[in-house]
Amino acid sequence: MGNKAFSAALVLGLVFSLVCQVFSKTITLIHSNDIHGIYKPFKIKVNGRERLVGGMEAASHYIDKIRAEEENVLLIELGDVLTGTLAADIEYNGVSGGAMIEFLNRLNYDIWSLGNHEFDKGQPSALKLTKLAKFPSIMSNLIYKESRKLFSSCPYHVFDLAGLKVGVIAVIEENFLQEVYKDKVEGLDVLPIVTVLNSYIPELDKQTDLIVVLNHGTFDEGVRIAENVKGIDVVLAAAEDGRFREVKGVLVKSTFGHLKTLGYLKVAVEKDQVVNYEEKLIWLWADIDLEPSAQITALVKEVEDSIRSEYTKVVGEAKFDHIHKGYPLKNEAGESPMGNWITDVMRWKTGTQIALQNSGGIRAEISAGPITKANIFDVTPFRNTLVVFKLTGQQVKDILEKDVERGEDMFQVSGLKYRYYPKNIRPLGKRVDYVEVNSEVLVNDGIVLHPKKVYSVVSNNYLVGQAEDKYFGFQVSCQENTDLILDRVLVEWLLENKILAYKIEERIVEIK
Repeated sequence: MGNKAFSAALVLGLVFSLVCQVFSKTITLIHSNDIHGIYKPFKIKVNGRERLVGGMEAASHYIDKIRAEEENVLLIELGDVLTGTLAADIEYNGVSGGAMIEFLNRLNYDIWSLGNHEFDKGQPSALKLTKLAKFPSIMSNLIYKESRKLFSSCPYHVFDLAGLKVGVIAVIEENFLQEVYKDKVEGLDVLPIVTVLNSYIPELDKQTDLIVVLNHGTFDEGVRIAENVKGIDVVLAAAEDGRFREVKGVLVKSTFGHLKTLGYLKVAVEKDQVVNYEEKLIWLWADIDLEPSAQITALVKEVEDSIRSEYTKVVGEAKFDHIHKGYPLKNEAGESPMGNWITDVMRWKTGTQIALQNSGGIRAEISAGPITKANIFDVTPFRNTLVVFKLTGQQVKDILEKDVERGEDMFQVSGLKYRYYPKNIRPLGKRVDYVEVNSEVLVNDGIVLHPKKVYSVVSNNYLVGQAEDKYFGFQVSCQENTDLILDRVLVEWLLENKILAYKIEERIVEIK
């Protein structure tokens, strides 16, 4: 840090300290989100070198340090603790993924809101997670359709910290029902966020000095909440982008997911208003001498032992890194080596002409060297099954048009090669210029040559279940769920073929 920057930080710290002495009532909000089963540290590149970050022992070290230095700390989780690693899949205390909640229990979290991935194993499992938690589980806009009762027992919770009343209320993204398998959320409904908050905040404002909204959604949604809901002070967003903004006097903040960072927001409150604040990100570096709690270290070992026997078995070898960055590392057009491999395997197993895989269903990288069953699970942790169905030539063109419109979660493809114009160049319906299906030209100069020809297609049960609402724009008919689980099929392919060495093949090309 340069001298000027250091001096500025020192001055800000002194100012905040003086303000806190005058107004005395302060609270420190520490928040996390999108843990996704992370319990061990992992490597990231920082300024050209690798560092270890994250994991529950690192979280324990930094959280304990904050609590030792700060008064009136609230530790908050904004949801999506499940789905991503085997730690979030194994059964613990009779609950699938229960070990992740037990980590939060041992870290002494104060409150959490459910995320969409808490429902990946169904509603009964999500409810079991809330019962396993030793802290309040809140959600205000997720209800049962018929009874109109809340899914979570409480919409909000009020804390009393040294005479400071803090109300915490949670909302979930309005497209929640599109983010989870339909059969897992059957009978549920999501109410409009702003409407719900405006109904609760007046009664909550009467009870509190500070109101914090937990938004399991994007940072921009957090901004919208700040702009349209009166009486709130802070919005914490489960956005994984580490942003901060003051909007009409409301502090909107997010952190990075997967336990890379904790969000830190210290506020001074007087007469029901925030009069000063300090915000930052706390990186959970794990390549230092950590001092985690013995309870956390013991649980890490317990989880490791549960996983090791079966999932450390080597099933193949990667000749080079198959990189994953957020969604899979792609070329500019959207194609990724990992996506090429996965979709080829889907066709290999089912014998279809086309395979489609949503990029968002590919969740990790594979490094050069031995590949274990655990590595494959990390890549596709959702236990998706393969679904076979039919599409006409016209439908193939139509869904690719819609796919270009959707952006970063574009399909990974096998059996297809296509070229398209970007969204800002041509309108929807005129973007896909050329399509091949197994070397046969289906679309040329934007014209479908075989509109009624029928093609066999394989995808996963999540994509097919959300085809009408999210992916295709229409419902898939005559579908057959093979009950073949994708991660097991990938393991089967590796055991037979031994070597993984996929690259970009220009299956998807953006026309410049």
